[in-house]
Amino acid sequence: MKPEQMEDARYKTADFGTISMEEELMLVMLHQYSSEQKRSLKVLDVGCGSGTVAKKIQEAGHTVKGIDFSEEALKRAKERGIDTAQCNLDEGIPEPSDSYDVVWEGDIVEHVFDPIGLLKESARVLKPGGHLMVTIPNDVGLVSRIKMLFGISHQEQMYMTSGFYKHHTFFTPRLIRFMLQKAGFRIVRFHKILNIGKRYRITLLPSMFFNEMVIEAEKKSSGS
Repeated sequence: MKPEQMEDARYKTADFGTISMEEELMLVMLHQYSSEQKRSLKVLDVGCGSGTVAKKIQEAGHTVKGIDFSEEALKRAKERGIDTAQCNLDEGIPEPSDSYDVVWEGDIVEHVFDPIGLLKESARVLKPGGHLMVTIPNDVGLVSRIKMLFGISHQEQMYMTSGFYKHHTFFTPRLIRFMLQKAGFRIVRFHKILNIGKRYRITLLPSMFFNEMVIEAEKKSSGS
């Protein structure tokens, strides 16, 4: 079964529209950036799913478009009033260059086969000085390290409960920093989150003590 067919099958059974703690923080970051710019923003929601987050962005007064490879997910997004387009992100982002103020990528970079390619495409469609907002897991957190000590893959639970594991790259803070720099971004904010039901912004502890990263990065000018 093709990946998009697997997603279509999932979205036929449920909406998967819960807004995560990390995405709530991204919404705050979006509001802060909009306030700094003193205007509403044009936002591209990459991997928009059923459009729950895109709807929140729209309700905040911004113009938003959602893209995803699941036809079934996009049907749900359209029902929420979201402008959408279907695409395979490993083949690029089908949007004009220099056309968005913000590219929003909530838990999507780890799902593509070429994350640096996706980040470069994100930079391409951003206007000069535009911002990328992204959430991504930290795959070297304490739980994963303990499991590995006992010979347990951190993929096991997902495979045993869902039959699949869709992350193609295992990320660390060092790796995502390298990829963002390679793609032409300058990090503006880097939040480190321990997701155990409450939000913690940990900045002075080693990478093993948090499991999610929320990053805001600015597209660098060609001369910088």
